[in-house]
This record gives sequence, structure tokens and C-alpha cells, in this order.
Amino acid sequence: MQNIYEYLENLEKDQKDVLEWFYQKHDTLGSLPKSKRTDNGNLIVSPAMGIFKAKDNNFATSIKQTLKGPYQDSEIILDKNKIGIFLYHQQSTKNQGIFYDKDHLAANISLAQNMNKKIPVDVIIQQNGKKEGQNIYKFFIGMIFSWYDGFFIIQIANDKKLIDMNRSESEIKKILTFNNQNILGQEFDFKNIVDARKQQQRAIIIRQGQVSFRNKLLDIYDRTCSISKVNVESVLEAAHIFPYMGKETNISKNGLLL
Repeated sequence: MQNIYEYLENLEKDQKDVLEWFYQKHDTLGSLPKSKRTDNGNLIVSPAMGIFKAKDNNFATSIKQTLKGPYQDSEIILDKNKIGIFLYHQQSTKNQGIFYDKDHLAANISLAQNMNKKIPVDVIIQQNGKKEGQNIYKFFIGMIFSWYDGFFIIQIANDKKLIDMNRSESEIKKILTFNNQNILGQEFDFKNIVDARKQQQRAIIIRQGQVSFRNKLLDIYDRTCSISKVNVESVLEAAHIFPYMGKETNISKNGLLL
């Protein structure tokens, strides 16, 4: 294992300044400075975006996870040495696809630079509640281990600020497998855990407005299956003709009772 400071000490002064701020704050709770800057005036985080890249850097400075964020990131999973594994979803467009987004969106390109050049990244995770009117965060510093299916897999330093960049992918898999038995029912690979999170998120989205959509179709189709003519209401489901893409697709013309 190595102290993560080894990976930031040779950076330029301003680049190092922000990473040192998080190095000192690592594994602590607190609020961001009102200026969102270090004492030397360097910006710590983007006010609006989850991934922050300073103007003069080609790598990301920090990533932020908020309570109401649009992405299905993981919790931090600890190994026996209390080193964390954290899956952070890349910035996404609506229609281009994960590989296009990874290679074309500036925020994702900057995180890939952290991964390829072994530059630490600061991690900010919002907590419940507020203190003196300000959001509360937990601060960490980590290293990006790899990328898989839209997620950057980040190694979070332990309480002694140690990481292990020599571990194999199979070791990472074992850690994730052990801590995710509740969602894995088959031999583990990264795809299982990522897909499980996507399915969970998709299920939540589809449920929104589904009850009223079904009630409309029950009335229109006289509580009878459109194909089999079964009229047992408890087994009838509201199906979308065109896949669900938001509340605009929850209209009766786009539904069948099956």
C-alpha cells in the first residue's frame, strides 16, 4: 500500500493546492467554504456540475455526489484494510450512449486523464441535514482504478490515507461481490452490479405515474385484456406501445391493457 500523497506531490503548485486541501480534510465531515475556494484562492468544486475541472488543468479536480443527483452512484464499500471502492457515474447525454459520452464530454475526458496519469481526485459526498444553513459533506481523496459501462471505479484512501494501486481486477470483484450479495444472483462481474443499479433506477422512474396510467387503460379497455380478452382485473397490466420516456409517454393512446 502507498500513501496517496505520493501521487500528488509532483504536481504544479495550484493543482497540488486543491488536492492538499482534501488530503487534510480526508474522511471528515464539514461544509464547503462559502467562496468554494482554498485559502490560496483555487476553486475546489463546481457550483453546478458533479465533475469539476479547473480551467488550466486537463484532469478533474473533484467529483461531487448530491442527495438528489440524477445518477445511480454506489455507496463506498470498504475492504479489510478500510480502503473504499466507489462507483461514480460519468456525465451523460440523453441519447448519444455511454461510449460516446466517455470520449466526447469534457468532464469524462478529464476523469479519464486522472485514471491514465494516476492523478488523485477529490470526492465530496453530501450528507443528510444542514449545519447553520449550509449543506454537510463528507470529504475524501481517492484514485480512479478503472472504468466500466459508464462508471468510474474509484479507490478511496483509508483512514491512514493509504491506497493499493497494485491490486488486481479480481480483487476488486471479490470486494464488490462480498458486499452486494443482495443484488447478485450469479457469478460476479462488474456488469452485474452496474446493471442492477440501472434496473433499480429504471424501476423507480417507471413507477412514477404508472397507477394513473393503468387506471385510464382499465376504463378504456373495459377491464379486459386487449389480446386474450381475459377480464380478471388483478392480472391486467398497463403496457407502453412506445417505451416509457417520461410522463409524456404515459398517455392512453400509447398504452395497451395486457
